[in-house]
Amino acid sequence: MVYLLVFLLSFVVACSKKDAEKLPTQQREIVVSLYEVKQGEIDNTYSTKASFEAVKDVLLKPEVSGRVLRVNVEEGDFVKAGQVIITVDSSDFQNTLNQLNSQLLQLKANYENQKAIVERRKDLFERDLIAREDYENAKTQLRVYQEMINSLQAQIENVKLNLRRTTLVAPYSGYIAQKMVNVGDYVTPSTQTVRLVTLDPIRLVFQVPQEMLPFVKNGSTVKAYVEGFGEVQGRVYFVSPVADQNRLITCKAQVSNPKGELKPGIYAQVYLTTGKELAFKVPESSVVLLGTKKVLWKIENSVAKSVPVEIIKQEEGFVWVKGNLRDGDKVALDNAQSLNEGSKVVVR
Repeated sequence: MVYLLVFLLSFVVACSKKDAEKLPTQQREIVVSLYEVKQGEIDNTYSTKASFEAVKDVLLKPEVSGRVLRVNVEEGDFVKAGQVIITVDSSDFQNTLNQLNSQLLQLKANYENQKAIVERRKDLFERDLIAREDYENAKTQLRVYQEMINSLQAQIENVKLNLRRTTLVAPYSGYIAQKMVNVGDYVTPSTQTVRLVTLDPIRLVFQVPQEMLPFVKNGSTVKAYVEGFGEVQGRVYFVSPVADQNRLITCKAQVSNPKGELKPGIYAQVYLTTGKELAFKVPESSVVLLGTKKVLWKIENSVAKSVPVEIIKQEEGFVWVKGNLRDGDKVALDNAQSLNEGSKVVVR
């Protein structure tokens, strides 16, 4: 009897579980906010990577050898054209100049003495008191002194030039990007001392395939997005007459950079406008990944329905998409990641 009672109870419990499994569970409703889509016209663009270069970027080297006495700049300094950057020890050149000047004074004295000798011998020769050879020898010696003076004066000018070269000056106004020498270093004409760059304007360099050439010409305007900075515009001034080994054409645009915020070497994304097309602008958070597809959850009668979309363009916080949508359709924003096909929603 006891065994029969246990069997009956087990049977009742099992039937109850099966019946409970057959009962429909109440579907959970997800709270969402809605965004009403509207179609608009956008630029059809071609995008490519780019980078910035300084219009002027040189490594300055001294024109003479010597010990560095003074370095008048630090990295990051702005210098004006003609400003002294580095001073090299000039004592050797100054000593040489002093010696040459002394020699020049002696030569000029010898020249004046010889000139007087020539005048006397001329007078004697004209009176037939000396032979022509004596007179000609005196004139020859005078010419020798003159040539020695000319040579010495050329040496003096060369030493003076080297003296001026002991101060390395900025050839143009710009910023010191690198400093590679310090006081006490010995430098030669092959020594790199500082790197001097200009920042305004700055050069934007990018490459395009041949089919994009109709959209990038000298004088045309290009737009670029710089991460951390925003959108900038530049005017194209160079389109290479040849393609590189990858069949790409190098283009360069000049970009205004009055505050120096854009730096040589940083990257950007260039956008070339190639036409117009229609698309829907929606918040970026409304687009979710469903499997391998990007979808919007269109809400109709409080039910979610997936609409596959193609992203055409991205902006800050928004995307332009194409898909099976119409003006006035409402798509889910908040909790869009939690939705499934046919999910019941409550509009916030």
